[in-house]
Amino acid sequence: MDARLIALKLFLDELGIPDNTSTIENRKLIQKAVYLGQCAGADLGYRFGWHKMGPYSADLARDYYLLSERLALGDKDYEGRVLLKLKQEKLKRVLPLMSPPTDVALDKPDWLELVSSLHFLRKIRAFNENQSREALSKEKPQLSQFVDRAEAKLKEVKSLGFRT
Repeated sequence: MDARLIALKLFLDELGIPDNTSTIENRKLIQKAVYLGQCAGADLGYRFGWHKMGPYSADLARDYYLLSERLALGDKDYEGRVLLKLKQEKLKRVLPLMSPPTDVALDKPDWLELVSSLHFLRKIRAFNENQSREALSKEKPQLSQFVDRAEAKLKEVKSLGFRT
């Protein structure tokens, strides 16, 4: 297993995200968790664009399928390895975003889709508050009712530079 895949495996483990790619929910978790972790400064080199489910990286998709394949073949080169301490510290800052608040009736994949999409619209596309709410309402109506909670959680994670 090459260093890039080992780093991805350790990154996911640090955030408590499964490396199993058999479901769309798991793939969504990986995409959104890596996006948020990189935004916090733990860069793995993936670049994200907009997709119907929010931030998406084709290179990350290629790598998590490769990782899944290597793991299925019994490759354990990641064992005994650790992420750099600095990356670990940066990832710890986004841990509060990895699960929905108790008062939000969304599962983890949908919550991460909402949080990462809101962040992408505001920080990457430079939408203002109204523009981002309108875009989410139009593109993700099932998630838009929880925008206030997502904004509040994003503001708590100062390393993401999210402000209204």
